[in-house]
Amino acid sequence: MSVGGWAWGGPPTTDTDAARGVLRAERDAVLSSSLSERIVQMPLREGDRFKKGDVLVSFDCGRLAAELRAARAGAAVESRNAVVQDELLTMEATGRADADIARLKEKERVAQADVIQQRMIGCRVLAPYAGRVVETMVRVDETPAPNEKLIKIVSDGPLELHMIVPSKWLTWLQTGSSFAFMVDETGSTLQARVLRISAAVDAVSQTVKLVAAVDKVPPGVLPGMSGRALLDGAAVADSVAADRPKPASTRPASTSMPAVRDKR
Repeated sequence: MSVGGWAWGGPPTTDTDAARGVLRAERDAVLSSSLSERIVQMPLREGDRFKKGDVLVSFDCGRLAAELRAARAGAAVESRNAVVQDELLTMEATGRADADIARLKEKERVAQADVIQQRMIGCRVLAPYAGRVVETMVRVDETPAPNEKLIKIVSDGPLELHMIVPSKWLTWLQTGSSFAFMVDETGSTLQARVLRISAAVDAVSQTVKLVAAVDKVPPGVLPGMSGRALLDGAAVADSVAADRPKPASTRPASTSMPAVRDKR
């Protein structure tokens, strides 16, 4: 099947003349948390949209909050003790070592409180960008293990096209090349532009990976759909012809012989 030409790479003579690809979101992620607490909120389900900064998963962090209050209270006690030790030192009622130890204990308690506060950042998993939910892997009231997968998301907006193409196409294919891509599931024809070409060729299959940008995506075209890359036939023919060496001239060489002087 082709649109306005033949399959990308020239007239179809073998299977390697066709190039297939898969559409992917520019950004996708499987989010997790370092906490192991009970989940109290997961407002979104598969297919739901969200904005950057929206809460995707929320944990019950009451125990951590209590630990933080206790750590801060301990830091306040050590801070007060450090002040008293400094006053006693000025009156020569204590030694320098005792005053220094009091200050170090204060710093230790403050650091402990900071550690708990950093852990509490994981109490809410926020959306790093606007997008949609692909899959939820846990449910409300569950207590997942630390760093367990919670939710898979993809970004909104432009898609990327990932393809494996014959390495011989590198004679004309380059960053910035434009081509059409027909989506199998919807029949839509998208315009793509080569963004990146892998720095190495697979020596066994003689193929190379490339990534192309698809800026305008019609409704109904989703990440994960696949299809076939298409290129205008005349453009390929001109490109290939330009790379071919010019044939040697077929005009016969001159057969004239130098004149021979008659010695008679």
